[in-house]
Amino acid sequence: MHLRHTMNRLLASIFVPRRSGAVVRRYGAAAILIASALAIALFLRHHGLPHPFTSFSFAAIAITFWYAGTGPGLLAVVLSYSALTYFFSPVKIGGLPWDSYLVIYGVFGFFVSWFSSSRLRAERLLSEARDALEVRVAERTVELTTANQALERAQEELSELTHKLAQENLYLEDEIRSDANFKEIVGKSPELRRALKLVETVAPTDSTVLIYGETGTGKELIARAIHDLSSRRSRTFVRLNCAAIPTGLLESELFGHEKGAFTGAFAQRIGRLELANNGTLFLDEIGDLPPELQPKLLRALQEREFERLGSARTLSTNVRLIAATNRDLSAMVKEGKFRSDLFFRLNVFPIDLPALRERSEDIPLLVRHFSEDFSRRMNKSIETISPAMMDGLCRYPWPGNIRELQNVIERAVILSRGPALVVPLAEMERHTTPEPPREDAPARSTKRRPVRSILTDVDRDQIIRALKEADGRVGGPDGAASRLGLKRTTFITRMKKLGIDPNIVSEHDKATSDTSDTSDTSCLLPPHLNASPAE
Repeated sequence: MHLRHTMNRLLASIFVPRRSGAVVRRYGAAAILIASALAIALFLRHHGLPHPFTSFSFAAIAITFWYAGTGPGLLAVVLSYSALTYFFSPVKIGGLPWDSYLVIYGVFGFFVSWFSSSRLRAERLLSEARDALEVRVAERTVELTTANQALERAQEELSELTHKLAQENLYLEDEIRSDANFKEIVGKSPELRRALKLVETVAPTDSTVLIYGETGTGKELIARAIHDLSSRRSRTFVRLNCAAIPTGLLESELFGHEKGAFTGAFAQRIGRLELANNGTLFLDEIGDLPPELQPKLLRALQEREFERLGSARTLSTNVRLIAATNRDLSAMVKEGKFRSDLFFRLNVFPIDLPALRERSEDIPLLVRHFSEDFSRRMNKSIETISPAMMDGLCRYPWPGNIRELQNVIERAVILSRGPALVVPLAEMERHTTPEPPREDAPARSTKRRPVRSILTDVDRDQIIRALKEADGRVGGPDGAASRLGLKRTTFITRMKKLGIDPNIVSEHDKATSDTSDTSDTSCLLPPHLNASPAE
């Protein structure tokens, strides 16, 4: 089969026209084939062998018609008839004249030409079908390759969106578990109403808001209120405290990072800026943002695009920024601690929150709100609070603002045994009011004391306290050395160095035990807890 295919290609290269000189070769091939048949027949006749020139000529005519075409085939018919009548005496067929051989040659050549044309037509059709199939296969291959690439991109986007959704769900779960106990803003003071009026004005817009206020005034609550009143309320509210995260991790937390971006980056992380896309990003303590991150945040706000840490791909974001601070950013700009362009970009719509001491009329409402909330959590029933305690709470300066009030009420609910709320006002005043100097106390020297002497005083106080607690015992599992986590020999050496006698300490402790118990108890308990129920 392979040999036949090779011969066909060889003969086709001889007879099938390809260039301008191919016509001469085709007709020359017809003459050569007939001459070859005639030479073979004459050679056989010369040696007295059978010399069927008719068969040879039919073969030459067939080859010529098959490979060279109709024109050369007709030339072969004429040459065969001429050679037959000139060199041989052909046998008459059924009494027909010799011209009948010309007709026979012609008919034979016609059939051979017809079969050759059919073969060529079939080959051409097969070749065209094969070419069309190859083109179609190539087109389908390109289509499948493109579809496969699109599918891979879709899978990458789906994987990224799945990862982003997982991160967002984790963040939302963290938000649900957060310590935001407010369901609504509590208060009716003019100062608070003025701030809430500004919130209602700016909330429907997408403008950047900068909230000023002391620590514990509820800046995050105001930010949540702005988000809930905006058109982005159905999207994510993402918060980030710039002061609570180390500088080295803040960039990754804010902008995200790729896998392998730095040591320990074992997986891709979606940043808060990307999580808040189409939502609201709340940056608390914006004044603590490191200077090296301020230009990147400014670009994200101005151009609405950023890059993850370790990635060259630029991501677009549509986020509304709400920032909060308890610092004077304008003063920080003058001192060169905060970029002026970022300050102007943040200070589009400032809102000042009043401190709790400036809205004392809201304290009773907040006390009632917190007491109901904590009593419900602790399964207690707090119904009343005395006017004296409420007046004391209203007069207290509240340096920690609402957060401090919340913690005080929580402790008061824990301490309350009945339906009346008992607030430890005395402890609050003692913790916030500086203790006046005693008259008999020696004047404190302004000269700086050596560190070694300070450590000596601390060690002496600790050793004496441990000896009192151990009733003068040094060794043993309950001894003073064990209480301080020291070896017995080390404790004795230190005690000798400081000139402490355990026996004297123990006797002095026993001598003053009766009076000290009473005085300690009276000092530790607030006055209202020592009072009678009627009071």
